[in-house]
Amino acid sequence: MNMWAARVEEGFLFGDLTPAAVETLKGVPMLIESSDTRVRDRLLPETCEVEEDEEHWRQHAVPELERLFLSRAQLVRRDLDGLRKMEDDTNSMLLVPDEHVNAWLAALNAARLALYALNDMTAEHLDVDGFATASPKQQEAIMRIEMMAAMQGVLLGDDEIEEDDDGSFDDFVMD
Repeated sequence: MNMWAARVEEGFLFGDLTPAAVETLKGVPMLIESSDTRVRDRLLPETCEVEEDEEHWRQHAVPELERLFLSRAQLVRRDLDGLRKMEDDTNSMLLVPDEHVNAWLAALNAARLALYALNDMTAEHLDVDGFATASPKQQEAIMRIEMMAAMQGVLLGDDEIEEDDDGSFDDFVMD
């Protein structure tokens, strides 16, 4: 079964998350906290042409951005601690509370950029025919990137989802 999403009182509910999807989501904090230079360069690229301006930006702005990444990673981890098994006991469901949506959007985007960098990908890999030319490792990264992009689409309101204004997360939980 495919991942589904619903709008509940508390936020966004994602269901039928496969073990691979859960593994991907649990990797999000690790990806954005990575000290790998490819990830750091992708998340915090050079922004100024003048060396002095770049040094100033790195000294003053980068530490704040790194704190934001850490804060987002902590929120994502906390929400992932609330993962619940579905009735079939294989797949899971995840609640992203409304107050955490912006952190999730930023964390998912950063994780997608990190996977892109760590797998030596190019824009061509994300083209329609790019999957066929990618290595197996890159193909796995593409699938993970696309899954995270689908979640971002839901959180941004780009994708239609089931609205259950009267329902809550607890209505979906099977005890």
